[in-house]
Amino acid sequence: MMHFKRKLLIYIVLISALTLSCLFIIRNKDKIIDIVIPFFIAIIIAYTLKPLVLKMETKNIPRSLSIILIYIVLTSAIIATTIFIIPELIANTKEIMDKLPEFTGKYQKLFNSYISNIQSSKWSPEIKNAILNEIQNGSGKLQDFIMRTLSKGLNTTMKAVTIFFDLTLSLIIAYYFIKDSKSFRDGFLSLVPRKWRNGLINTGREINQILSNFIQGQLLTALIVGVLEALGLLLINSKYPFILGLIGGIANIIPYFGPFLGCLPAVALALIESPIKALWTIIIFSLVQQIDNAFISPKIIEGKLGLHPLTTIVAVLIGGEFFGIIGMLVSVPIFAIIKVILKRSVEAIV
Repeated sequence: MMHFKRKLLIYIVLISALTLSCLFIIRNKDKIIDIVIPFFIAIIIAYTLKPLVLKMETKNIPRSLSIILIYIVLTSAIIATTIFIIPELIANTKEIMDKLPEFTGKYQKLFNSYISNIQSSKWSPEIKNAILNEIQNGSGKLQDFIMRTLSKGLNTTMKAVTIFFDLTLSLIIAYYFIKDSKSFRDGFLSLVPRKWRNGLINTGREINQILSNFIQGQLLTALIVGVLEALGLLLINSKYPFILGLIGGIANIIPYFGPFLGCLPAVALALIESPIKALWTIIIFSLVQQIDNAFISPKIIEGKLGLHPLTTIVAVLIGGEFFGIIGMLVSVPIFAIIKVILKRSVEAIV
């Protein structure tokens, strides 16, 4: 009985501490995001490059030199991408922005025709009013969402200098993450009582496995999915295949909701051309998703994050509600890490 009460008390204390931490993060989320973004990017870079660094180390190439050589190759690849691919993406984006009023006008006409059909129908006035009110509410929310998204996109463009600074800082941080990872670990463990060290090492290994599975696996999967979707859109002569494939690949990182969110822009743009083009677009994205589920993800993402599907959905919803698209992208591994920390904490104390 005493053991149960002690365990319950520990759970209450941990959950209370976690709740207070979450409230603090939510209240100061903008400042925290500005501080944390370079470290998040650095973690992604470090986990992406570390396997290659370790492989070069087996060839007797010093770790520092390995990282510098990889950075040189990476910079060269970014420059080549900027020269050959970025202009196409910029052209696609500019064309979309230039034609946005035209797209809006076409959808407005389509929307008005649906309203006219409802008003001229033989339904009762109560049903008509209920449907029209729901449509009006939904269209208002959609317009607000589009305006917020465009505003964030413009703000991101205006903050190009900040983004460049964050990326540069992230590369420096990632360099030390990879080069001195063992020193960081040993330094941290030296501050911890000996009886806790084994538990912390095991916890660290679990967290490392979660991050490795998620970052390395999801990035490679997103790249393959994005390329396949872009090629499919090229086959049906769709407009803006590169930028739509890029959106689809990045969105695919978001569990469950990602594939749907990724295909929406492509389907919306195809629908303006013709319903048949929109149908083909849906078929392409669905086919790529089936290939991903059946072959790509099972082969690349070997380990699982250890979360129940319902917990994953809740994590994505919470992340999206409080932190937008970035929250949806990172919420699942964060929830998995929190679960490991809570589980190990209870095991260590009880």
